[in-house]
Amino acid sequence: MNDKLFTNSVTINAKAAAARQILTNPSQLLKWVPEINAVDQSRDSFTITRSQEALNQVEVIIVELTDSTIIYHSRQGRLNYDLVFTLLESDNHLQIQEELIIDDSETKLPLKLLAPISKHALNVNLINLGRLIEGITMV
Repeated sequence: MNDKLFTNSVTINAKAAAARQILTNPSQLLKWVPEINAVDQSRDSFTITRSQEALNQVEVIIVELTDSTIIYHSRQGRLNYDLVFTLLESDNHLQIQEELIIDDSETKLPLKLLAPISKHALNVNLINLGRLIEGITMV
């Protein structure tokens, strides 16, 4: 059963196209997720390596696109998850919402402890993403 652990959001002065450009290219993760030190691209996936100790020190990301969402399917780490980015644009503002979804039947990890730690860490990264998108938009 899939379980949404949490939702974070940030509102920035940018267009959805700018966010889509960054989110659809996981090699851009190096610019907004400080603990990632390598992104290796293969034909249809990306292998992410973190410099700091993490739940998923190494993981494989497959990107899925829909009209309003970009989904990172993370596999081959200790925790398989989907990180769903939803882009909501109005006027010159863009709300980027992220939801962390896991299959709670596939993990033995203590989700009640994992959720607040993950929520905070991913929120910091989301704020970094917003700053990166706004910086590119301003140029």
